[in-house]
Amino acid sequence: MLKVRDVMSRDLVAFDPDTGLLDAIEVLAERHIGGAPVLVGDRIVGVLSSSDILEFVASNPVALADYGDTGAAGSSEEWSALAGHTVGEAMSGGPACTLAPDHTVQEAAELMRMSGIHRVFVVDRERVIGVVSSLDITRALADHKVGSHTYVFPDRNPFQ
Repeated sequence: MLKVRDVMSRDLVAFDPDTGLLDAIEVLAERHIGGAPVLVGDRIVGVLSSSDILEFVASNPVALADYGDTGAAGSSEEWSALAGHTVGEAMSGGPACTLAPDHTVQEAAELMRMSGIHRVFVVDRERVIGVVSSLDITRALADHKVGSHTYVFPDRNPFQ
């Protein structure tokens, strides 16, 4: 079976909780990724995702008031509403979903489905070494790296 290590992205983007939120948004946009782990040393303390950023802006009345009704997309008003905020303020805290590199891609997909998330961090000896995203799994399926088997059983129940 295909392992997480075979499909994970090793070029990991990570943030410190004190990173400016605007800086993090720019990195996510430049790299075309929807989220990244937040680390203190090698320890994951949270995740910053595009959903977290949207929820932070929507729930932050000061940021919304700063933006006003007249700000155009990409205007300096829009960005100034987020100036002074950090990744630590917007991230999802608590334990992140992680797997060891020897877990199967199917296990990663099931963890994502059950947790309602789009990425699982790959951890080896308590150190983050990569990430498997729903896109990585989709690519593996499209490249026929993940197969399926059909099992045919007799008409009668063999356990009776």
